[in-house]
Amino acid sequence: MGDLLEAALADPNPDGPARRRAISALRERGDLASFTLARRLCAAESAAERLLGVHIIVELAAFRDRALPILRYLAVGDDDPGVRYAALASAGQLDRLGRKVLGH
Repeated sequence: MGDLLEAALADPNPDGPARRRAISALRERGDLASFTLARRLCAAESAAERLLGVHIIVELAAFRDRALPILRYLAVGDDDPGVRYAALASAGQLDRLGRKVLGH
C-alpha cells in the first residue's frame, strides 16, 4: 500500500489516476487500517497529504461517524484553503448521506 500512496502523492493532479487508484484500493478494503491511514494523512504536515487523507476518508462509508469530526475540524481549522474546501464538501456529503439514510 505504501507504493500506491507514494505514487498518489507524487501525482500533481488531485484527481489524477494515481490518486484515484489509491483511493479506490482503500475504499475496496474499507477496513479499520484504511481508516487509520486516512486519519493519519489528515493530520500530516503536508497539505497534499491532508488533501489525500480527506479524499480517502470520505470514501470509507463504514466510518462515517468517526470521519465527520475529522472533516469538520479540517473544514474550519486547516491553514490550506484547498484542504478546507475539500473537508467542508466531504463533511457535507457524508452528513447529507447520513440524514438520507436516517430519514431526516
